[in-house]
Amino acid sequence: MLPTWDQIQRAAYERWERRGWAHGSDQDDWVAAEMDLTFQLNYRPAAEYPLASYEPIIVGSRTRPSCRFCERAEPRTKFSAARPITPATLGETSLRCAEICDECHAQFVDSIDRDFAGFWRSVHQARDLWEGPSSIPVGAFKALARTALAIMPARELQHFEDTVEWVGNPDHDFDGALFAGTGCLVYRTRFAHATPWVSLSRRTDPDVPLPYSVFALIWGRDVVEIALPLCARDQDHEGSAHQLPPRSFTTGFGGEALSARSRRIPLEMSERPRRRGMRLFA
Repeated sequence: MLPTWDQIQRAAYERWERRGWAHGSDQDDWVAAEMDLTFQLNYRPAAEYPLASYEPIIVGSRTRPSCRFCERAEPRTKFSAARPITPATLGETSLRCAEICDECHAQFVDSIDRDFAGFWRSVHQARDLWEGPSSIPVGAFKALARTALAIMPARELQHFEDTVEWVGNPDHDFDGALFAGTGCLVYRTRFAHATPWVSLSRRTDPDVPLPYSVFALIWGRDVVEIALPLCARDQDHEGSAHQLPPRSFTTGFGGEALSARSRRIPLEMSERPRRRGMRLFA
């Protein structure tokens, strides 16, 4: 569903009002209004959590947990603690998941979280958005996907069985045609967000050719956004399931309120021939 011209005009005018009627940013107001309306008309929040809070936030059941990634429960595996949802490179956070077993957590830390750490440093430390990485490694993309799966409402997990298996596969070779067009959107906002947070959004109309689930990690001035791949509800949309609808991520107040700069970063493609990998979890 696309916004009408009248809807965009009203939203752009409201942005101008909120900026204190400051002139000189009419094009930014129009483009940002169109992007945000497109997202709002087609998506609803599925899960949103701050990464910094006074008390820990625990996602999932702590009484009889079953691992979201290997699907095992006690006594076949152990759950010694609720595990951090985001990779350790982001530092200590208050958001944790009770449904990640000790073995899966350890294997993520030693594999895809390391790939994400390198990617995140190249994004976060770049002085300019365009000085960052030219592609996102498959392991780093999987780390973002596993973070999204960790905060996902349990009722939604049934649509992502293939995604879970892909995240847990240590072999990053894949069919390039299957993932053609996949990548992430990276944003650099004008001002830093006061609190880091993660967000998962769900498409509302099954017939709209947009990804079913969109995940965003917001930290300081940087935002990384992906569409979760291999979702059963995206099968009818083929390549369009990878096309992320951009957002404005506006920060600032009054005349300083402007949308973020953004850049699409493609998924790093392996040049090796595809071979069938073993799943990480037995």
